[in-house]
Amino acid sequence: MEKIAKNTYFIKGGTNTGIYTYNNNAVIIDPGLAGARPKRILNKLESMGFKAKYILNTHEHDDHYGGCGQLKDKEKAIINASSEYAKLYIENPILFPTYIMGGNSSDIMIKSSKLTEKDITKVDMILSEGILNLDTGKNLKDNGRKLNENEIRVIDLKGHTEGSVGFITPDNIFFVGDLLIGNEMIEKFDFLFTFDIEKYLDSLEKIESISYDKIVLGHSKKIITKEESKILIEKNRMSIIKYINQVKNMLTKEKLGYEKILKNIINENKLKCNYKEYHFFKASLVSLITYLMDRKEIDYIIESGELLYFSKEI
Repeated sequence: MEKIAKNTYFIKGGTNTGIYTYNNNAVIIDPGLAGARPKRILNKLESMGFKAKYILNTHEHDDHYGGCGQLKDKEKAIINASSEYAKLYIENPILFPTYIMGGNSSDIMIKSSKLTEKDITKVDMILSEGILNLDTGKNLKDNGRKLNENEIRVIDLKGHTEGSVGFITPDNIFFVGDLLIGNEMIEKFDFLFTFDIEKYLDSLEKIESISYDKIVLGHSKKIITKEESKILIEKNRMSIIKYINQVKNMLTKEKLGYEKILKNIINENKLKCNYKEYHFFKASLVSLITYLMDRKEIDYIIESGELLYFSKEI
């Protein structure tokens, strides 16, 4: 458990976990997957004299919330909190592979998503943008004031998922979940998994105007400073724009369906993928096509039973 600031820590892992301590209590941000990790987190907190009081989930992906059930099994009184939309997926984890597949999910996808009974848990508290008072459990409106030591600022960060939120501790450390992908990952996987392109771009713009000292990413080996985050925000934005432009360029040349567009994207960008990752790419492509359709930059036609998209410039 590495200290970032006065009462704010993080635990490195496949998914980074945030810890904020106040009085003799602790807040766990994104516990990560089920397994040995949840028990180890509780043991570490206990050894430091803290009792886990809250779990705060940045969004509804299993690699972030998967350990919630085990934490609640060990600490019955712990309060599991998420946005209203994330609650649907956390309490019904089968919804995620079903959404990815666009229908009934295959066993391959279910197994690769690491869904087990341990992942099924209940969300005790719904969070919305504002200030969470950790003593009272009340979610108050944010008036922009400085946080007290028993408060967490909740920031709406829709885009990566519809239920994504971020958390700022009184030490001014910002936990953003998967809104931003770190340098070491974005160079390998720059076709970002995104549910809503427009909201994602809005959230990137939003955090540029928010005051914080450092950012903790869901998947990164280092803590990001405010200055470094400016560069990283732009990299994430340009990754989205890159693929928007690629698709628009394809569709100015010919009418194409989803499978052909995705094939071109994978080959042109030398993206490696397995069965699960292919469907992740496809889900992100659907979001991208929706973005362009809603902006009326492309249109569609059904020819011989095939749905094809094309640029209005053709």
